[in-house]
Amino acid sequence: MKGFGSTRWKIVWLLTLISLVRSMDGVNFSVAAKQIMPEYGLTNVQMGFLYSMYTLGYALFHLPGGVLADVIGPRRLLGVALLWWSVFTGLTALAPQLPGLSLLGPLSAFLIVRFLIGLGEGACYPGSSRMIASWVAPDERASAGGLVISSLRIGYAITPVAFYTFAFIGIVLAAGWYAYATDVPEKHPQVSAEELRRIRGNSPAPLGTARESIPWGALLTNQSVWLLGGAGFCLGYGIFIYQAWFYLYLVNVRGFSEISGGFFATGPFLASAVLGPLGGVFSDAMVRHYGRTVGRRIGAILGFFLSAACIGIGAKAEHPYLVVLFLSLGDGFLYVAGASSVAAVIDIAGPYSGVTYGFSSILTQLGGTLAPTLTPVLANRFGWEVAIYVMALLALVGSLAWLKIDAGKALAAKGETLPHSHHESYAKP
Repeated sequence: MKGFGSTRWKIVWLLTLISLVRSMDGVNFSVAAKQIMPEYGLTNVQMGFLYSMYTLGYALFHLPGGVLADVIGPRRLLGVALLWWSVFTGLTALAPQLPGLSLLGPLSAFLIVRFLIGLGEGACYPGSSRMIASWVAPDERASAGGLVISSLRIGYAITPVAFYTFAFIGIVLAAGWYAYATDVPEKHPQVSAEELRRIRGNSPAPLGTARESIPWGALLTNQSVWLLGGAGFCLGYGIFIYQAWFYLYLVNVRGFSEISGGFFATGPFLASAVLGPLGGVFSDAMVRHYGRTVGRRIGAILGFFLSAACIGIGAKAEHPYLVVLFLSLGDGFLYVAGASSVAAVIDIAGPYSGVTYGFSSILTQLGGTLAPTLTPVLANRFGWEVAIYVMALLALVGSLAWLKIDAGKALAAKGETLPHSHHESYAKP
């Protein structure tokens, strides 16, 4: 991970900041739930619907967002999307009083605004994946991806309380992003010939070059893409439980006060913010030693397996601080697996990384849509311990899916050969 001050890493840091701002909405609404629920008479299940409606909108725009990232370029897509979700985040606190929505009642008003926020944010990671594909060298992809996806957990840990503040930050960031970023490094005035060689390696053609069409046939019949989606479902199920219910679980189930619960609820997000980037560095190191197929598998399987173990221990633990420790590590190790997943999409898809990420990530978001609503239902019927065990079981399933994912086999249109292989040599800085 050398060259952190280079232009390519400045792009990655900007993507990381965008992801961080995106995360502010999730924790805003989750922490505010403690006041929103009694104020508007909302139940746990209704709050689950609100979390799920946001995730549904988020899921629905992943594929269109990925297509747009590949067609119009990620620079424009991310700029518009950032403006969109920032405006609707600012409107969240006013949702029950907005003209028209006030006639529908508080629950329906929140449902509509949350859905619209999700639509905008759905473009974030397909666009980021496409930028990484164009800007980052092959043996740095998991490191970059780990930083980007893990930064959202830093946002959760900060526990912001003002919708308006982060709406403003998002609008300012959108302008800064559009002014600095380009779709490909070849168009950026600050990219030197040496850095371009580091990014491209043995693939001199820019990934941003327009293709005749997206290879839908190759994408829809690619086993690894579908398995990435299945593993993503397991990943999304787990991480959205932490986002939606961990704070309330600590306060309502484990007996923490609101203040101490808010403090310790940052545990999973801090663990993810640390372990996610480290998992990316580890995945890239494994790729350099063992090639893409084995290297990416090692990082993802290890992450999922350790997550399942920690979640299982945390669910059974009696001491409240051990609960926080092991459940926090469980979330962190999910992001170790996530870093390999982001890189594997780019390894497989190359210039089609946007649409491929969007397609495979639909199942991730479906897992995230199901989890916030199903979790309180399972908890009410069988107890919270069982509800958490389900999350651990799905992490194990995710590790099994990775046994057949081949990040060394490129997705290519008919008659096309892309410069990806199991034994691709990496350019050295």
